[in-house]
Amino acid sequence: MFFCKLTFKPKIFIGSSGSTNGKLFGVTGIAYDSETNNLYIADSYNHRVMRYQYGISVGNVIAGGHGYGSNTSQLSTPYGLYFDAFSNSLIISNAEMPRIVWWRIGDYNGTIVVGNDSTSFNNLHGVNLDPMGNIYVADTGNHRIQFFLYGQTLGRTIAGITGVYGTNMTLLNQPFWVTLDKQLNLYVSDQWNHRVQMFKRY
Repeated sequence: MFFCKLTFKPKIFIGSSGSTNGKLFGVTGIAYDSETNNLYIADSYNHRVMRYQYGISVGNVIAGGHGYGSNTSQLSTPYGLYFDAFSNSLIISNAEMPRIVWWRIGDYNGTIVVGNDSTSFNNLHGVNLDPMGNIYVADTGNHRIQFFLYGQTLGRTIAGITGVYGTNMTLLNQPFWVTLDKQLNLYVSDQWNHRVQMFKRY
């Protein structure tokens, strides 16, 4: 039997605190565009998303960057981040002013897809998109995963139970991140249950 040992040489790409274009403050979500080799970073406590070109350690603001707020040109502690190559857009979940924003690369403003009030979500984190444009988001404080059909603002819970946490297989405890495989099965990092749960599509 042949085993291949992979080794990686670490390198700090960007790594100091601040608010200039070469610094970050509270990094959370990252997304990568394989066509352009651009890296997108949710610079959470600077309330912006930064874009870094391959090999360059000074980035530029691609979304937000106008302070914390509810205007369409602003972000509010962005955590989850997903790059959609088809529309050349970022899907951004904001934690403290809970809403999901669709931000086309190059635009000055984003579009609020859903949320923007305290009753919709509680502390959003990971966000993902399937090939049909449907959105999946970890509604962390509500212990659930919400699903939004493309173009719809009313979601439904597809994992967990709203406001209820626990350790059995139907419950979550502050889920953080979500991802999908090619069969659109859902994987959830179930933070305080110290596990990853898989939810089959069918």
